[in-house]
Amino acid sequence: MRIADAQWIPSTPHQTWDALIDPRVLQQCLPGCIEVRQLSPTEYAITLRSKVGGLEHDYQGEILLSDVVPGRSAMLAFEGMGAAAGLAIGTAQLTLAEKENGTRMSYTVAGMAGGKLAELGEAVILKAGQKVLDKFFAAFIEHMSHQPRTAPPPPAPEPEATGLSNSSWSWALVALVVVVLVGYHVLYD
Repeated sequence: MRIADAQWIPSTPHQTWDALIDPRVLQQCLPGCIEVRQLSPTEYAITLRSKVGGLEHDYQGEILLSDVVPGRSAMLAFEGMGAAAGLAIGTAQLTLAEKENGTRMSYTVAGMAGGKLAELGEAVILKAGQKVLDKFFAAFIEHMSHQPRTAPPPPAPEPEATGLSNSSWSWALVALVVVVLVGYHVLYD
């Protein structure tokens, strides 16, 4: 299964990013979501109740973020396991860009299923996946439309360089070394 699309989100890229990594927002917007727990800055545990092809099951899963460029892009790997329904795994590439006083979120999702879920066929799984995405984005856009706009955070300060290269004395030290070397060669050669 592969789905590629884009959505316009009525908020700035940094606010959209912050909401996308907030477990409370994810739990509120993901259809059938029972719980989202952040395990680390890049790892989430999730419990979903989903109905696909007449089968309703709970899925325990994880989402792992990689290649993260905060406020701009990330790669997600996800897996979910249902006791009776089987396995769902996949990846998603997200890209955020400022557009028309909001954010354009482009995404490509690729997934596979195993067990009873796979027996339903790719067409049913694709339709269910598109339905989940549509419901998520409807809820997410609604949530973001009620958030006040905030200015982006200031850029992180550049780390102060250390060493003689940035010292006002560095040139004096270099000049002194040159003078000593020239003086040595003039006096002793």
